[in-house]
Amino acid sequence: MNKIRKYIELVLSVLFIISVILGYYKDVSHMSEYCFISGILAGVIFFVSFLQQQKNGKLLNSGIYLACLTDIFVIFIATVIIRLNLDGTFWFIHIINPIILAVYWFVFCDQRTMNWKGTFSVVVFPLLYMLFAFILFKISGSCPFPASLIFMDYSGIVALMIVFVLAIILWVLGYILHMLNKLIRRNK
Repeated sequence: MNKIRKYIELVLSVLFIISVILGYYKDVSHMSEYCFISGILAGVIFFVSFLQQQKNGKLLNSGIYLACLTDIFVIFIATVIIRLNLDGTFWFIHIINPIILAVYWFVFCDQRTMNWKGTFSVVVFPLLYMLFAFILFKISGSCPFPASLIFMDYSGIVALMIVFVLAIILWVLGYILHMLNKLIRRNK
């Protein structure tokens, strides 16, 4: 199974990168949005994982795969809750890519060796993204989606509290996915 994993990661890499580029190339002003950056980042991570497996047969740290899943799967959840754009390749970005990534993760990623502290990796990218969006907002006056929902409507301690609560929600999601993976693997 691990022999085909690296090739599946190469396909995932290409799928993520191409789908977000096709979704956003017509309007580069939206390339600072969470969906674009997280999709490109996931594609790069899977490409790096493929290269590492080619070179020395080793996988990336399991927390990285959990972070990718959580950070991309939250796009699927947001699409279901607030009905994000599903025109053209956004079907891939918002629906298909997160589902494919979830299936990949449950089939290939084993979380049994990772302890619960590793689940905090899921909040690193979203917090860095929020910092990036906040700096961009302060410099240019425009704020990319979804950070615009926070920084353009709230300021100061309220915005900080919202970001903190969102980080907790993401961590809980990551923790639940981690424990679910361990439970499924334990019963195999």
